[in-house]
Amino acid sequence: MQINAPVLFGVLPSGKEVYSFFLSNANGLQIELINYGAVMRTCQLPTEDGHSDVVLGFDTLEKYLQSMEMENPPYFGCIVGRYAGRIRQGKVRIGDKEIQLTTNNGGHHLHGGFQSFSRAFWEVDEQTSANELTFRYVCPAGTENYPGELNVQVTYTLTDQNELKIAMRAVSTEDTIINLTQHHYWNLDGHASSVEGQSVFINSKRYLVKDAENIPTGKVQEWSKQPLLESLPHELLTGIDHSFVLEKSTGIQAKLMHPSNGWQMSVYSNQAAGHIFIGCGLPSHLSGKNGQTYHSKSGICFEMQNFPDAPNHAHFPSSYLEKDKMYENNTIFHFEKRTHV
Repeated sequence: MQINAPVLFGVLPSGKEVYSFFLSNANGLQIELINYGAVMRTCQLPTEDGHSDVVLGFDTLEKYLQSMEMENPPYFGCIVGRYAGRIRQGKVRIGDKEIQLTTNNGGHHLHGGFQSFSRAFWEVDEQTSANELTFRYVCPAGTENYPGELNVQVTYTLTDQNELKIAMRAVSTEDTIINLTQHHYWNLDGHASSVEGQSVFINSKRYLVKDAENIPTGKVQEWSKQPLLESLPHELLTGIDHSFVLEKSTGIQAKLMHPSNGWQMSVYSNQAAGHIFIGCGLPSHLSGKNGQTYHSKSGICFEMQNFPDAPNHAHFPSSYLEKDKMYENNTIFHFEKRTHV
């Protein structure tokens, strides 16, 4: 397939140019990526009369920059790091060292702090295929007080089986902690609609109990609800911001299904948790792509990652990354059109 040439998306205050890059497959599935935050700006599913964009985002670089200055940034479509989720009071121990990370969220450390990967300018490998692109970022040692220079690579691949594969790799020059994820807001009815009525499956029997500040207490509790929510009821649409402990299997870890248009999205991952987030804390009138007004029910995130605050709970899966060892996060979003709805 022909490679579409990159298109200038905007210019950062530093003068660096941000470009849009385009991936497509033989079935008409298309995505647009930008090298600010390694953001996936659009994901276009083919329809009878064109395409339906099923992720939330902005039309301009300026709006992405402005969104990161909000009290509760939405992190639309970006790669999150160095550590996804909250770390209580920004305090961690690595070996025999006490580390005080920056605190950017009510006295706690969230999504990598002020200089998170979501704000980074990413270098891009030369695109040699219409269905794959690799971003690279070198995070300097001491950023947000994290030890070690971290060399990060994120590869987006779009297969002819309608799989969107996101492979994240990282190596540190010192012992450190890491927890990367992606922060795409999905809506199989299109980004201009609501996720109300769409069905969610999570391959989990337990979730992390959190306190009033959304930080895990250390307790892991059995989930009283069935793993399959037949549809997202109104009362859940403003209240899901939870980390679910994924069952250890190679099968589907999560799924989103539309009740009438036939599209479903299955999620596969090698991570320990699936953090499901539905717009809690988003402004009630946020101007998104194509002049659409986003709200708390506009999209749902499936953040495949390790446990938030894992460094402070010995019984949580380790987030420790040894010097010169490879960190890997592999997540696949598989799109299918059901013939019988």
